[in-house]
Amino acid sequence: MTVTDDFTLIRSIQAGDHQAFESLVRRYQRQVANLIFVTMGGRDDVEDIAQEVFIRVYRSLPKFKFDASFFSWLYRITMNLCIDEIRKRKIRRVLSLDYLTEGTLEKSRKSKDYTMASDSVLIEEKRQVIQSALQRLTPEHREVLVLREYQDLSYNEIAETLGLRLEAVKSRIFRARMELKNFLSDYFEERT
Repeated sequence: MTVTDDFTLIRSIQAGDHQAFESLVRRYQRQVANLIFVTMGGRDDVEDIAQEVFIRVYRSLPKFKFDASFFSWLYRITMNLCIDEIRKRKIRRVLSLDYLTEGTLEKSRKSKDYTMASDSVLIEEKRQVIQSALQRLTPEHREVLVLREYQDLSYNEIAETLGLRLEAVKSRIFRARMELKNFLSDYFEERT
């Protein structure tokens, strides 16, 4: 998935190719769902907000300027819709990171031929401890970690997506990792 591929699809969409839009949606629907889930803190909102994201994308694509990556643009639309929804409900922004640890759990399960009942309990405990620690991070630190570690964006992509300087992104990621390590140190010291 390259910027060139995205731009090619966008030009096709602007020329009236509806199948190109379906391709763009398929390419990014999981990332949009993950961002919504992380931002809103639950699965209930994902489908409705994701649908609204792609409706706005479709309506706005004729005005898309090719001066930034499509993902950066899509990220801003997604986050703005989530923030609007949070404001409408007057709820605090809560980042729930269940989806992040689910992938880790699945990898862990695949690496073993079988899992004992006690292993499942320990894995669930570890997932909850990590989730709790991630939720204690500042929103800025949580955001860069999600984009780097779970959305697998490069430092440059994060800088572009968040409108930050590259040095600021590196600094936030470093501080976020140190903060997370500090929150988790007691738990992991008990286990060694």
